[in-house]
This record gives sequence, C-alpha cells and structure tokens, in this order.
Amino acid sequence: MTFRNRMLAGLLGTACLFGGSAAFAQDAADGADPAEGNDIVVTARQRSESLQQVPDSITVFSARTIDEAGIRSIDDVTALMPNISLVDSQDAGTVAINIRGIGQVRNGEAPVALVVDGVQMTSTDMIKQALLDLDQIEVLKGPQGALYGRNAIGGAINITTKRPTNELQGRVSVDYANGDDRRLSGTLSGALVPDRLLFRVAGDYRKFDGVFHNVTLDRKVDFVEDLNLRGRLIFTPTERLTVDLRGSYGDLKAGASWYIPLPDGQPNNTSVPIQNDFLGRSPRTVKDGSLKVDYEFDPFTLSSISAFNSTKIDLSEDLDWFPQSILGATQLRRYESFTQEFRLASPSAQKLRWTAGAYLLDARRRVDTVVLISPDPTASKLPQSAYIPLPAARATEDILTKAAYAQLNYSVTDAIELTGALRYDHDRREQTNRLVPGPKRKANFDEWQPKVSIKYSPTPDTMVYATAARGFRSGGFNPPNAVFPAIYKPEVADTLEIGSKNSLLDRRLTLNAAAFYMRYKDQQVFILNVADQGIVNVGKTDIYGFELEAQARPVRNLQLGASLGFIDTKIKDFDGTARFRGNRVPLTYRWSYTAFGQYRAPLGDDRAIVARIDYSGRSGNYWHIDNADRQDAVHLVNARLTYDAKRYSIALYATNLFKERYTEEFFAKEFSAGAADIRYPGQPRRYGVSATLNF
Repeated sequence: MTFRNRMLAGLLGTACLFGGSAAFAQDAADGADPAEGNDIVVTARQRSESLQQVPDSITVFSARTIDEAGIRSIDDVTALMPNISLVDSQDAGTVAINIRGIGQVRNGEAPVALVVDGVQMTSTDMIKQALLDLDQIEVLKGPQGALYGRNAIGGAINITTKRPTNELQGRVSVDYANGDDRRLSGTLSGALVPDRLLFRVAGDYRKFDGVFHNVTLDRKVDFVEDLNLRGRLIFTPTERLTVDLRGSYGDLKAGASWYIPLPDGQPNNTSVPIQNDFLGRSPRTVKDGSLKVDYEFDPFTLSSISAFNSTKIDLSEDLDWFPQSILGATQLRRYESFTQEFRLASPSAQKLRWTAGAYLLDARRRVDTVVLISPDPTASKLPQSAYIPLPAARATEDILTKAAYAQLNYSVTDAIELTGALRYDHDRREQTNRLVPGPKRKANFDEWQPKVSIKYSPTPDTMVYATAARGFRSGGFNPPNAVFPAIYKPEVADTLEIGSKNSLLDRRLTLNAAAFYMRYKDQQVFILNVADQGIVNVGKTDIYGFELEAQARPVRNLQLGASLGFIDTKIKDFDGTARFRGNRVPLTYRWSYTAFGQYRAPLGDDRAIVARIDYSGRSGNYWHIDNADRQDAVHLVNARLTYDAKRYSIALYATNLFKERYTEEFFAKEFSAGAADIRYPGQPRRYGVSATLNF
C-alpha cells in the first residue's frame, strides 16, 4: 500500500471509529460548540430552529469552518458532502449539480433552489461565482418545493452572508497561488446611524494566469480576471420594522471550453494534451439586488421580498478540439428576472406554527448560437474574424411563474411534531424564434407540491423522522430546430425519507442517518449535438439510497468527521420501448465518501495553529444514458495549515494534494455528433498562501 493510500485509509478509519451518520454539521467550529450545550441554528424552514430538530437531511458549514476549510465556491461545498456532486466545465456559468440522482441540465432549470439572505436566485448562470463574507451555508437534500418552489426538486442551498454590525470593523485578505493566482478581498461594516442604519460592503478581485497548457496555442487557457462587489444596508426605524437592502455586481473575464479529443471509448485517458487552436473565452456580468421588508404585528410577521437579477455570458469556443481550424461557435446567453414574494409567519414560540405566502417570477431568457465555419480546414490558429458565421439558433423565452404556499408545524407533545405543507406552481412560457419568423411556441406547466412529515424526539438529543414530499421542475423549449423535440416535459419526483439525528457523549459525538426512495417521472437529460443543445425526457426512473455522517470531538481541540453516501438508480422506461431499460442515471455517483480531521493547537494569548485535512472519494458514475462509458473512481485530498492570531492569520493550503488526474466531464461522439470523444480535465494540484487581517 502506498503512503497516500495508508494515510487516507488511516484518516477515514480513525474518523469512522467515532460513528457513521448524516445531516452533518461541520459546525462546532464557529463557537456553537455542542460540547458546551449550544445548538446549531438553521433557517431551512424559513424560521430559526435547532439543526438537530429539523426533520430533513441538512449539512451546515459555519463561518469558521468556511475559513478553516478554504471554501470559496459551491464546488468546495459539494466536495465535502455525500450524494451531491458538481461538474464544472465549458464556461463561466455552466455547472451541473447533481443531488441524490437529480441533476442539472444545460439551458434548463436548476435542480436546487439557491437562496442568499432569504432571496432566491433565479439564474443558473449565477451558481458558479465567488463566495465571500459568509456567515453560514445550509444544504438541504430531498424535495423542498413546498417552501422553495419548482427549482427545489432535489434540495436547496441556503446561504447567509454576514450581517452589518453596529461597531466599525473590517477585514482584508490577500492570496497567492500557483499559476500566478492573485486575490485581494475585503469587508467593511459599521453604523451610519447607531442601532438604526447599519451597512456592510464586501469586495473580491482575482487575477489568474492559469494552469492548463494548450500545446497548439502555447499558452494557458484557464485564465481568470474576476471582480465581485456586494453592499448591504439594514434599517430598523422601529423595533417592529426591518428593511434589508442588498445588491451585488460581478464582472468576470475567463477562458472557456478546453475540451480534449480522445480515442474512442477512453473517457479516463488523461495523457492527451489540450490542443485546440481556437482560444475559448466566456466573459460574464452579473447584477442582482433585493429589498426585504419585515414588519412584526402581534400575531404574525409580514415579509415582502422584491428582487431583480441580470446575467450575461458571451461564450466563444472551438468545436472540433483539434489543432486545425475547422469549426467554432459563439453563444450569447442573457437572463433577466424580477421576483416578488409576500410571506406571513407566526411566532416560533407556540405549539402551532405556520407560514404562508405568494410568489411571482417574471423572467426573460435569450440564447443566440452561431456556428463558425473555417474557410480553410487545413489551416490552424485562424482568428475568429476569419470564420464564416452560420446562425444556428436565436430564441427568446418569456417565463411567468405564479405560486402560493403554506406550511403548518404542530407540536402534539414535547416529543412529537407534525408538519404539513403544500405549494402550487404555475409556469407560463413563450418562445420566440428570432432566426426564422413564425408563430410563438407556448406552453403551461403546473404542479401541486405537498410535503408531510412526523418527527419523534424522546430526548432533546435524539430524533427520528419520516417525510413524504413531491418535487417539481418545470418543462421548457428546446432551441428551434429539427434535432430535438420542441417541448421537453416537466419533472416530478415523489420521495419517501426516514432519518435519525443523535447527539451523544455530552454532544461530543453527532450521528445522523437518512434513507430515501424516489419515483422519478420524466427526468430531463441534456444532449449535445455539435452546436445544437437539447433536452429529452426519461419516462420513469426509480432511485433509492442512504447517507451516513458523523462528527466527533474525542479530545479537546480535535475534530474528526466522516460520511458515506449511496445512490442506486434504475431507468424503468425511457421511451416506451426496451431502450436503456435497467440502465443507471448518468452523472450520478453510486458511492461517495468524505472524511476530515482538524486539530487546533493553542499557543496562548488567543493564538493557535490549525491543521486540517479533507478527503473525498466518488465512484460508479456513468457519463451517458447508454452506460457505455464509466468514470474511474476519483480520490481528492485537500490540506490547510493556519496560524491564527485572532487579529490576523496566515494559511498555507493545497487542493488535490496528490495530483490526481481525472476527467471532470466527458462526451462520447455518439452523444455529441462530433468527430471524436471529448473530455474536460479535472483540476490539477493547486497550492498557495493566504493572509488575513481583521480590524
């Protein structure tokens, strides 16, 4: 056994000595120490509750854990959890989140609701962005549509940023990593009017030359220049009224689409270099803002949440992936939306607790795709201006969503709670073909999304629960062409889940577990056909699995954790024939497992050295619905060593410490209509240093 394998086995085995469980909180690290009797507080059900008393599978990352684990993006979050994965590829906005077998489809809706400070983000092109100045991240698994709507068929990611403070305080961080990766970030918070008007601003700027080398262009292709700004004002003119105004802006200039051609049927071949002659680019701008107003009446709180979102991505890329100038493409994606939500909520300190609301989304999505044809296929490194443009699709989609929802929680006794929730979503969609004049395509999609659960807590530290819920993801339109069906159907997922949450040994050991079964109807699957991108439906699929997670503090200052996830999927009916019957759902890992160890060595005078190591492994993923191409198991190790002196800290870190070479994304030519299979390489080893000053 190699040193690496011995170390990983030892770390995983040591952590597993202290349990195996689920609804995990890498939580104790932010001052909410279970050993001291403190609870982790979450807002998963739109009110503050103890994590261990919420009948859902939830993983929580505190502000301190976010710092100590080096979490900077959603990729970093999903890598530390079982039964959730993220494929990061192609361009600045393209991600494929998969949670319990329910995955992202390009040009479709997300499988999870992304919520920031109580405001739901509506554009999938916003998921992949820098995370900064965060207070907590909560990841909920299983359908959450009863509260969060049609985008929550697989779960929800609830992000809370740090609130403005009454005292003036700030923070500045400087990072440097290989690839000449430079980063400067900072925050400033204080009072414009003490106790009444508080502000907080945060900014992050990154300049990265890249680490992936293109042998044809003789340059790095994964370059990044990224600026993110965010501001927040909280105004409390009276004890009953709170006004929360926030806005953010992002400007990203980045490389894109460095796919690699492969010999047939070799998705795990990592020896072929990046060799396309067309430099991909994907500039993106993101703007969003929200106004949240809460007024506390005596019997309830009334909330109004108004928000807008605008994203623009202008992708240019190679389409043949070889050194010759054969094909290229450009794709302009624009998305604008306005949302309005009204919510009524009862106080939390009563037996019958209720929430009710109404939601409106008015959005417009525009996608323009142009194929670029070379005038001389034997040439190489032709400029984009030399290609002959051939418009492939120009479509605008208008989306109007209306929804109403309600949830009741009733404490029958101190030990038993019943929950019932129901939401109705109605989507009205229209597609305009701007390439070929003609009538608009129109479609309506709607669904009731119920959820019921029962939990039993014989003690404050033990809880078991059972939940039944329905999730819904809207259908939509494929690009106007003859390759794919004009309309793809909406999805419905009916899920049963049972689970248990346990705090043992004076809360030094947390053991949680969940098991689930899902009947999945009309699953949406993405297919690439050269420049044409489309979505098709899988008629019926069965999914079941489990999650086991544990966290322990065996001695003071030492944290250990481990998790194990399993998902088994089976396609029951693809198109009414025997085609693909019995196959597994693509882009879903059958096994996923993580472990971490962290030790905080006190040095006195509020100083300490914090050593942390994270391991994640995944296996059993098929790239396509035919199950012909399978990904090799992936094992990744991240390490971080921090000197923490409260007012300042210095950290050394490495991701993919042992230089694992793996495929991030793969398209067989049978599913892309290309000249060859292509792969997107996984991130190589990254290492750097980070310094932070608090004032």
